[in-house]
Amino acid sequence: MDEQLSFNPVSMNKNDYKYNTPIGNMLAAIVREQGAPIYKSRTGKDIDVVLLNHGGIRSGMPAGPVTMRRAYEIMPFDNEITIVELTGEKMNELINYLIDRKRAHPIDGMQIILNADNSVNKVSIQNKPLDKDKTYTVATSDYLYSGGDDMSFFKDAPMVKIDYKIRNATIDYFKKVDTIKFERDNRFEVLD
Repeated sequence: MDEQLSFNPVSMNKNDYKYNTPIGNMLAAIVREQGAPIYKSRTGKDIDVVLLNHGGIRSGMPAGPVTMRRAYEIMPFDNEITIVELTGEKMNELINYLIDRKRAHPIDGMQIILNADNSVNKVSIQNKPLDKDKTYTVATSDYLYSGGDDMSFFKDAPMVKIDYKIRNATIDYFKKVDTIKFERDNRFEVLD
């Protein structure tokens, strides 16, 4: 459990920033990177967006050696990566949920820019405007798919489980990279 898998140069915590954090961005990116090839091989489809929950991150990640124990501390649950198909209308509900909650829920593949008054300035998915007539694939956890954290927009949506725990995906990612490099960016922000 304490064997070094990787190295983290900068401490990361889920409350470092309001709308997106390095640790949240890391977990969302890991779900995409590790889960996408499995999903693609089974369905021929790509993952458009990743959405996890702020509360699911149970520990910070101090600077220094990254171990399997650290992965278990960050993600102690047996939650599995679940890919859900959401209509443009349901994606709009997802986006409104994130805007209403004002928390750093881990996301990837999507950008939400708000004006100072919290009105929407820009929303894009895979660098394109949200298309209300399109169906998007969203990687999440089975916990959120089943309505956890009041994410009701997932209810009754078609889904595929890929039999891969988020924690295991995190461990596999740590094993394949020498140094963890994630930052806060503009994937979800409020303009001044």
